[in-house]
Amino acid sequence: MENNTKWSISSICLVIFISLSVFLLGFNKSDNRVPMEAYTVYLEGEKIGVISSKEDFENYINTKEKQLKEKYEVDTIYSPKGVEIKKTTTYKDEIKTNDYIYNKIIETKKFTIKGVVVTITSSEGEETTTQTINVINKEIFDEALNNTIKAFVNIEQYNEYLNGTQAEIETTGRIIENVDLQDEVTYKDDLISVDEYIFTDVDELAKYLLYGTLEEQSTYVVQAGDTIEEVASANKLNVQEFLIANPAFTSANNLLYESQEVVVGLIDPIINVVVEYHAVEEEEKAFETEIQYDDTQYKGYEEVLREGENGLYQVVRKYQYLNGQLQDAVVVNSTELKPSVNKVVVKGDKYVPEVADLSYWAWPTARPYTITTYYEWRWGAFHDALDIYVGYNSPIYAANNGTVYKIGLGCTPGYLSCNGRQGNYVLINHNAGGYYTIYMHMNEIWVHEGDTVARGQQIGTMGNTGNVSPVPSSYSPYAGTHLHFGVRVGSPYGRTINPFNLY
Repeated sequence: MENNTKWSISSICLVIFISLSVFLLGFNKSDNRVPMEAYTVYLEGEKIGVISSKEDFENYINTKEKQLKEKYEVDTIYSPKGVEIKKTTTYKDEIKTNDYIYNKIIETKKFTIKGVVVTITSSEGEETTTQTINVINKEIFDEALNNTIKAFVNIEQYNEYLNGTQAEIETTGRIIENVDLQDEVTYKDDLISVDEYIFTDVDELAKYLLYGTLEEQSTYVVQAGDTIEEVASANKLNVQEFLIANPAFTSANNLLYESQEVVVGLIDPIINVVVEYHAVEEEEKAFETEIQYDDTQYKGYEEVLREGENGLYQVVRKYQYLNGQLQDAVVVNSTELKPSVNKVVVKGDKYVPEVADLSYWAWPTARPYTITTYYEWRWGAFHDALDIYVGYNSPIYAANNGTVYKIGLGCTPGYLSCNGRQGNYVLINHNAGGYYTIYMHMNEIWVHEGDTVARGQQIGTMGNTGNVSPVPSSYSPYAGTHLHFGVRVGSPYGRTINPFNLY
């Protein structure tokens, strides 16, 4: 009994000793794992490791990415978007090296720099588009934009406009009334990933804003005898587009020299520049020719009873240009300085009335008028007629005697599918020499197919039906108003000629 009692006491002591040893050893081990302040790094929400110092890691990044700092001329490189560094408490043996975390990040992400994201919002009719451009700072974009604007205006006049030093118009002349952007431009300071294109050079950005691409533009080597107009037309440009692409030239009359290299790339501006002018101009009021028919004389008889004499207008206009191309010309005031005297011609009348007299053509609109687009290349396509602007619902006249061959009816402004691009139109067969004339985008049509029309007879009114630019809207219902006046020879859809050849 005594021996059993001694054994039990010894066993109990042994168990207590072992327990104390385990407890003390465990306690000593916990002492070695003292919690410390650190930073957990997350990539797209997933933990990739813990670092001891956020500041040390950022300094490490800037040391490793020295080339990026030199390329973009910045002082600091930042973590990629999607990387978060949060303060935490951990133990020393869980800390990763800066190099480990850096390599984990660059497996999938690029680092960022401070820059500016420029957003350009454009609207055409009901359609809105946006485009973003990354720049190293706002000053580079502003300077590039200013250089782009200068491509569309006379630089000296533009500087006078900015400084408020334009001379007032005394008799005739033109001044810039307003320079604006058709698009909305917003700026946002942001961290931009270096795998995105970031503009750092003013000239490069200005080229992109003008041409819509960074690709090298096509060039042409001038041959002996070339003129600006010939070079432009051969490369599907109009003269104004050529002058914009080659700012060293100021006029179509500038001379080219052999072996000179010129740019013939098609401009496609990223941002739309609107320039408005106030102009006072003197224009000739061309005399009309009155034809009196004498049915006692045979066809071919002609006698001039009175020679014509041009008059003179003073016309005040508001011009609006979009990217260097005339979009609108509103006559504010027109004063007759000198009346015109009509020419009177007596001709034999022994022929069928619907046959045109090809030696005399009537102008198809009222006066004064503005030619907004000539018979020329425009925007990479050939414009095979004259676009003439007077005003919405102004009269349109038959250019010569003939028969109404075809009309198109039922178009509403801006509705492109009705009769294609023509809108409401009249096509006249002049029954002589294979000549046909077409009058497009009309508002009202006053004739019918098969009607005989006389030279100078009103056949309808000017409008903006069909495919016109700018597109009419509820805010601007008369936008795009003009007459598209074309001449075709041989058949109703035969070859076109410059309408000015008739006059």
